[in-house]
Amino acid sequence: MATPSIIDQGQALLDTGQADAAVRLMMTAAARGEGDALYQIALWRVYGQPLPRDFAMARELFGRAGAAGHKAGALTHAVFVAIGAGAAPDWTAAMAILDVASKDDPVAQRQHELLSAMTLTADGAPVAIPAIETLSTSPRIGVVRGLFTPDECAHVATLSSPLLTPSVVVDPHTHRQVPHPIRTSDGTVLGPIQQDLVIEALNRRIAAVSGTRVEQGEPLAVLRYTPGQQYRLHHDCLPGEPNQRVMTVIVYLNDGYGGGGTEFPAIGQAVQGRTGDAVVFANTLADGTVDQSSQHAGQAVTRGQKWICTRWIRARDFDPWGMRPA
Repeated sequence: MATPSIIDQGQALLDTGQADAAVRLMMTAAARGEGDALYQIALWRVYGQPLPRDFAMARELFGRAGAAGHKAGALTHAVFVAIGAGAAPDWTAAMAILDVASKDDPVAQRQHELLSAMTLTADGAPVAIPAIETLSTSPRIGVVRGLFTPDECAHVATLSSPLLTPSVVVDPHTHRQVPHPIRTSDGTVLGPIQQDLVIEALNRRIAAVSGTRVEQGEPLAVLRYTPGQQYRLHHDCLPGEPNQRVMTVIVYLNDGYGGGGTEFPAIGQAVQGRTGDAVVFANTLADGTVDQSSQHAGQAVTRGQKWICTRWIRARDFDPWGMRPA
């Protein structure tokens, strides 16, 4: 029988309530420079169990894991540096980390290729963005053609595919995620641990096209609809939420499916985006109150699969760190 990995050993100890023993085991392995242990301790430092949350320490540990040859550690370190987790953000330094990782990691190399094809500023923002075509002024709805390239769309879907689970919704009373009562789809959320630098660059593009700061956006949510699945009429605002979802940006990651349009009953129209197109709309009025006319629905898919990604944008900066891995 094969010897359990250091991660499996640590998890077994945690499962039996031996948190102190799990920490000692992992710390000893980390002191030997084992990348898996360094990466695991970094994750513990991110989620605050079984060690206290410490983003600066997590950032350092991800870097040490990467230096020890842990590929995921290097890529997560790059994300932490880019978004400013644990220290100041530094896009140039994050790209330098990716450059090194891409020398012997095909995953990093693919990210590097996609980022090299983008025209970005020194801080990772897009130099230019496509124009918004006004679909309606009340509610405020616009369409952006080709916000993402087909390669970028494929990257989002590929990264998300193994993480997909039945869709959930935030319970307004407990603020926990529960099975979604009106959205029949599979989805995931690309939080700071699940995302990569390509996703971060795309999030910054979404911020630019919506005229908001990237820190206002929730982590990118990815949804896949198969025949018969839909998202019934709803509003994206959260009841009683003090930091409201003021805008939504939906990017269509593919086309060629049947049905699946994004319907806005207030204007009697449904958007049927092509690959890479986006629909941008306001959920609130100028005074911050809910704009009920921005209710919308994802019509049922009749053929093929529909893939979209959605970024809900808050009135103020959003803290993603309470979210668990998908």
